[in-house]
Amino acid sequence: MSSTLPGDTSLTLPTTLTIKNIVAVRELILDCLNRNTSATLDIDEEAQVDLSFVQLITAARKQAEMKAGRILLARPAAGDLYDVLRRGGFLDDMTPDAAHFWLHQEKN
Repeated sequence: MSSTLPGDTSLTLPTTLTIKNIVAVRELILDCLNRNTSATLDIDEEAQVDLSFVQLITAARKQAEMKAGRILLARPAAGDLYDVLRRGGFLDDMTPDAAHFWLHQEKN
C-alpha cells in the first residue's frame, strides 16, 4: 500500500457500489475529502460494483489531485471491481499511475 500523508483518513464504503446508490457513495467520498486532504478507500472484495463506481472514483481522484490531495485504495482491485475494470478495458494499456492506483503495481 502507498505511504500515508498528513490528513489521510480511511473510508469504508458500502458493499453496493452501483448506479442504484452511486449518489450516496459520491456524497460519502465528497464529505470525506472536504474534511481531509486524502482518503484511503476500503472496498470489500465481495462488493457489488458497476461502471458508475469506476467513473466516480476516476473523477474523485482528479478532484483530490486539484486540491493537492489524493485517493488511494486500501488493497488492489479484486472481485467485481477487478471484473468491471477488465470488461471496461481499463486494464488494457494502463498507465503506470493507473496500474499503481488500481492494482498496487510499482511504478517503473
